[in-house]
Amino acid sequence: MQYVITAEHPPQLCPSSNGKIRAAIKQGAPHIPAIAQKHGVQIITLNVFGPDHIIVSVVEARNIEAVRSFLTETGFYQWNTVKVNATWSLEEALKQIENLPTIF
Repeated sequence: MQYVITAEHPPQLCPSSNGKIRAAIKQGAPHIPAIAQKHGVQIITLNVFGPDHIIVSVVEARNIEAVRSFLTETGFYQWNTVKVNATWSLEEALKQIENLPTIF
């Protein structure tokens, strides 16, 4: 199953302006791949929206608990508001709607 993770933080918690967060990210970032592997999470992409203070990642995992454990151990919850959404591929979404009647 694929999940989209959206993490948003205020400017005062941004690594570009907050020394403690910057130090934590510099120290923790190299460990992200190993933490993901430990929890059975495959990172497909992990991107920063620069000045928008948003981080977006697409991951694959067996369940949402694995994704949550990954996020907790990496500390993303400590300086971001994090949302995790399960997704369907376009093909899966089209199958889901095949038997639905249209309403408009």
